[in-house]
Amino acid sequence: MATEPNPTSPRSAFRWESGRAKIWLRIGGLGFGLVCFAGAIYTAVGEREGFAKALEALRDPPPMAVALVLASIAVGVVLSALLFHLLMRRFGKVPFWEMQALIAATAFANYLPLKPGFVGRVAYHRLRHDIRAAHTVRTIFEAIALSGTVASMFLLALLGFRALGVEGEWALLAPAVLGIGIHFAKVRTLAQALLVRQVELALWTLRYWAVFQLVGAPIDLETAIVLGSVSVIATLLPIVSNGLGIREWVIGLLAPLISHAPVSTSQAIVAELVHRVAELVVMTPIGVTAIIVLVRHNRRLALEAKP
Repeated sequence: MATEPNPTSPRSAFRWESGRAKIWLRIGGLGFGLVCFAGAIYTAVGEREGFAKALEALRDPPPMAVALVLASIAVGVVLSALLFHLLMRRFGKVPFWEMQALIAATAFANYLPLKPGFVGRVAYHRLRHDIRAAHTVRTIFEAIALSGTVASMFLLALLGFRALGVEGEWALLAPAVLGIGIHFAKVRTLAQALLVRQVELALWTLRYWAVFQLVGAPIDLETAIVLGSVSVIATLLPIVSNGLGIREWVIGLLAPLISHAPVSTSQAIVAELVHRVAELVVMTPIGVTAIIVLVRHNRRLALEAKP
């Protein structure tokens, strides 16, 4: 005869305490990120000359730079969906359009406190596609590892090329070396996903190149490679959602140090703030639309399933 689980058992108590600890950790991370974010804004405003130059440039931004920033964010969502489509097909059948909508919806949700998009994606695949939570979590961690790998290879290749006197822009092609894995069945899916992530992170480089144009502080492509790669790594930090506050400080402190052209800390922080605003401008309508599409799709399926 089966016994009912005891909610007061040591195992249940441990799970409850562990879950509560995770919630408090996320709340603490959110608070830390908000403090860093507010501090970055305060620092940017405090550098009056650089802040004034950035605002003046934003009053008449280059149209092509604006288009490049917005388009790169939108295309990045499509590439991210393609990456997860490749990784998830090992565990279940998910139509690409549905994966696209799910990635857009969860990416938008992750801008909210406590990153609900992560939990939502795991639950959706479990309920809708009967894919185990462990498999969904695995693909998420694989995607994170691929991002870290590509960003690190960009940075290491850039350093190597500079030491050899070769143009650093070639670093954007470095991760393609691992693309040889597509010829081996065991790692073919990961190799394909890595090539997709390479293109996606190359767009981050172009985005940073463009966003600094918007604040009147043009940077070269090599500097943009470093900033884009470091920003991606900062975004991966689990303590805060989307690297809130961390990205502002990393870009604000690093750009003036490595840029060949003069860039102030204030201009660099404003550039990152503009970057965040652009993400919200693109992701809000896409994410909300994706949520509506998924809700309607699942309602229709529920109605069709009724006798």
